[in-house]
Amino acid sequence: MVSAYAEKEREFVANLAEDTGRDLAGWMTAIAQSGHTERNDIIDWLRLQGFQFAWASWLERIHHNGGRLIYGVDLSTKQTDEPPSRAPMLRPPAQPAKATVADVQSLLLEAKGLRPLAEHILREIGRAVPATEFTTVGPLVTMSAPQPYAALHPSPRKLRLYANFGVAGGNRSKPAEAINKSAPPFAEMLVLDDARSIDEDFRRLIRAAAAR
Repeated sequence: MVSAYAEKEREFVANLAEDTGRDLAGWMTAIAQSGHTERNDIIDWLRLQGFQFAWASWLERIHHNGGRLIYGVDLSTKQTDEPPSRAPMLRPPAQPAKATVADVQSLLLEAKGLRPLAEHILREIGRAVPATEFTTVGPLVTMSAPQPYAALHPSPRKLRLYANFGVAGGNRSKPAEAINKSAPPFAEMLVLDDARSIDEDFRRLIRAAAAR
């Protein structure tokens, strides 16, 4: 059984560079440079890079194992957590493998000083709707569960979160603005520039949008 787990782990690691553009050493370095040290923060950050939760958790374990494989070094070690099946990355239809990494972090650079807030927003959305998958589409970070239900437009002056909130939007949402003269992806939006606005009411709005 352990040898089967080791084989799954080796397959995942062997395909990391092809699937994501980074090998295992590259991801260990990226995790270290992300500034995150807590387990859940690292997993949340990896999910923003396009990993499914199971493999984000697996990479986090390898990171805290000093970059060493959980099964690959000593097959006699006893482990109880079965590694997930392969297919770790988000793979939207009709996109080439290297484009499916959905480099959310690169897009969030557009937010400049508001980047930490943008990361916080996406992290809280992932917690409000755990099934959410994050992809990049043009200037937007799109959220799907499994259908698209929200999109974040990062910019240095303000962050716009587009969605259809319906009656749940109340006084917080407003009619969506165009993006570079293009039609907005959803009818409503939230303008966000303060971390204090990412509260329980915000999470309620996100769940309402995802349920529509």
